[in-house]
Amino acid sequence: MPKVELHVHLDGSLRWETVEELARDVRPEAGLPQTEHLRDAVIPKGKQPLESYLAAFDFTIPLLQTQVALERAAFELCLDAAAENVIYIEIRFAPLLHTRLELKPRDVVASVLAGMRRAHDQTGIESGLILTALKQESTEHSIETVQLAAQFRRDGVVGVDLAGPERMFPPLKHRKAVEFAHDAGLHVTIHAGEGCCPEQIKEAVDLGAERIGHGVYLFQAPRTERRVADLGIPLEMCPTSNLQVSGFMTSYADHPLARYIDLGIPVTISTDNRLMSQIDLTHEFEVVTKAFKLQRAAVRSLVTNSVRAAFQPEEKRQSLQARVDAFFARKRP
Repeated sequence: MPKVELHVHLDGSLRWETVEELARDVRPEAGLPQTEHLRDAVIPKGKQPLESYLAAFDFTIPLLQTQVALERAAFELCLDAAAENVIYIEIRFAPLLHTRLELKPRDVVASVLAGMRRAHDQTGIESGLILTALKQESTEHSIETVQLAAQFRRDGVVGVDLAGPERMFPPLKHRKAVEFAHDAGLHVTIHAGEGCCPEQIKEAVDLGAERIGHGVYLFQAPRTERRVADLGIPLEMCPTSNLQVSGFMTSYADHPLARYIDLGIPVTISTDNRLMSQIDLTHEFEVVTKAFKLQRAAVRSLVTNSVRAAFQPEEKRQSLQARVDAFFARKRP
């Protein structure tokens, strides 16, 4: 089945073999665990709060501090996605976290884009890059990220994102950066309501977010839920990651995505972090289909939602949709 992925983090989706290889070349002061303990540090065990889950990135970000490593990570992620027939992928990462060894931010972004282009040349997979600013950082930090995105707007960067811990770090703190993004013609998605804090979903909508990252806790804010439905704002849902982080789900069947679908909210399916969750997009569609006994038409709608929500011109979305429609028009054996 052709698939579209809108929410996947570069530094959360490395191949394990690449983690092991890159870790051998990291300086001791980076503080990485010994190889035999690295897997436990990088791949969280069981369910945990968002803040604990995010600690795993402390051990992948140090691996991606060179142009070679960044290009490789992007290239391999696109290859892995293409292998399961993801026809379009939007990769996101926070470029300012990758300047510890004196790489310039522009070099960081250019390296990732180079890996994505190389994967396209080899497999045909289409892609876009989203630059992430961090909620826990300063407004100056987020504005710098948006400025960087604007510089690469015609070279493969399709939007900006706000991500990071939710408690104590409201999106509204970064209003100036988001307004700058809108003025620059950049698409905007904002993480909100992932592990708590449904009020942050309202803030994201107030800021003009075109999509909401996760939005799991939306059902706890009925007014905002109706508003999201009325506006048709897509939710970037990542079932396994949501199960790991949400705090109220004990199985995939507990995921509120079926509720949101029934309300007419455009639900999309993505992986979030392929490494941390040890899954791919095919897995996510399989578990959702099984948990909610989805029929073929419902699965088609999920894919179509992702196509329509892609940060691409209408012509590109129509091209992607044609590929999806061609698949679902086939008669099953």
